[in-house]
Amino acid sequence: MFFSSNDLHAIRLSLQVSAVATVVFLIPGVFLGTWLARTRSSWRVVVQGLVTVPLVLPPVVTGLCLLYVLVEIDSPIRFTWWAAVLASGTVAIPLLVRNVRAGVEAMDPRLPIVAATLGASRFRSFFTITLPVCWKGIVGGIVLFWARAMGEFGAVMVVATNTPGSTQTIPLAIYSKLESPKSPTIWPLVVVSLLISVLAIIFSEWLIQKRRRLGRTVS
Repeated sequence: MFFSSNDLHAIRLSLQVSAVATVVFLIPGVFLGTWLARTRSSWRVVVQGLVTVPLVLPPVVTGLCLLYVLVEIDSPIRFTWWAAVLASGTVAIPLLVRNVRAGVEAMDPRLPIVAATLGASRFRSFFTITLPVCWKGIVGGIVLFWARAMGEFGAVMVVATNTPGSTQTIPLAIYSKLESPKSPTIWPLVVVSLLISVLAIIFSEWLIQKRRRLGRTVS
């Protein structure tokens, strides 16, 4: 009654693109944020700068750079929903990396050192100490990443195009409706976008509160 078939496809595709982007970029983002928090390498500034660039660069320019690379390597994913995954993930990953880095830097630096003296490898220390201690920063980064990927417009428009029923996400569908004065109302899609964002934040806060209560119970 309220949504056309293209609207429903845009909603489904937005959820699909943001979910797949989260899965694809999660491990690289977490490990990169952890590395930036702990390394003393001279490459740290360079890597941090490269990671931050998509956050300050106009999304259309990011999309053009990605499209140029995909064309040069003759990638079959350009102008498909997989290109939307790449574009939205590239734009959103600085938020994940920065949150993970902040969480790791806030933990007691002596914990990994003690674990190493007890014979724990770096990977074991990461999974048994860093992740349990810094989980709030990681969860917060995941939520911000997912919400940013869900709402990405410019880079997705360039790399995946705006094809209804194929590569059109919620932001692109709203933009298409704004272009035509005779198009159906855009408010149902706007409300859906707002609800998804609010529910994601509420879910994140619920996880944090639940973990805090569990911690008090254990202690």
